[in-house]
Amino acid sequence: MNRRAFALLAVLWLITALSALTGAGLLVARLGHETTRNRILLARAEWAREACGEILQARFAANPGVRAVEPIDLGRGTWCQASIDDPAARLNLNTAHRDDLERLFKAIRIPPGTTDSVLAHRRRLAIYDVRQVRGLDSAAAARLARFVTTRGTGVVNVNAAPAEVLRLLPGMSEESVALILSRRSRRSFGNADELAGALSPSMRSLFLANYAEFVRTAVFAPPQLVATIEGGVHGTSIIARATLTVVPVPGRLAVIRRETE
Repeated sequence: MNRRAFALLAVLWLITALSALTGAGLLVARLGHETTRNRILLARAEWAREACGEILQARFAANPGVRAVEPIDLGRGTWCQASIDDPAARLNLNTAHRDDLERLFKAIRIPPGTTDSVLAHRRRLAIYDVRQVRGLDSAAAARLARFVTTRGTGVVNVNAAPAEVLRLLPGMSEESVALILSRRSRRSFGNADELAGALSPSMRSLFLANYAEFVRTAVFAPPQLVATIEGGVHGTSIIARATLTVVPVPGRLAVIRRETE
């Protein structure tokens, strides 16, 4: 009886072990299948992303004012989209002077002490995201992001910056700011001399007194742009994304830095 019971127990353990091994094998096979599927989907998303880069280049060559590629169905279940941002339209947190930071933060109601947080952080290392600045809640960070950047060369694009940033430029008056904003709907200013010529005599004198400093900190066209291109597969959450730092040159965008996700 003991031998029979032992044999029965051994058979039961063997069946249990075989069932566990079979289940494990099926799980491994299923995971392998999902991994392979995800790799294929990611490869398709990356191809769609690269296609959007080419579409963006072609559209920019035809119209240098293009700033987005709306979502496009590329066929075979893939899609892509792209956008272009001008970092010179905002104040650079990594290069701005203390006075400019304090004036901007006060104008847009950012908590006191934020300037010190920015300066303390960038003494250690560069700021890559507004949310790195200590003392900002999510609402303040979102509000600040409209007016500051962590990319670009540090100059301000007169023809793209909002009024709050324009006021920080040397020699700017309310008349200058209003004139710049009003001209954007027609034909933007091409250089500092053209802007000076459009001002009233008193405001022109103020502007010219700060002319040398103004031309060091302001531009009238973006020296760099940041393009974000995305590709994906319909019905999945997989997205291939790349951030390109580009320099506008005649007929194309020259890529000087590429970051992929």
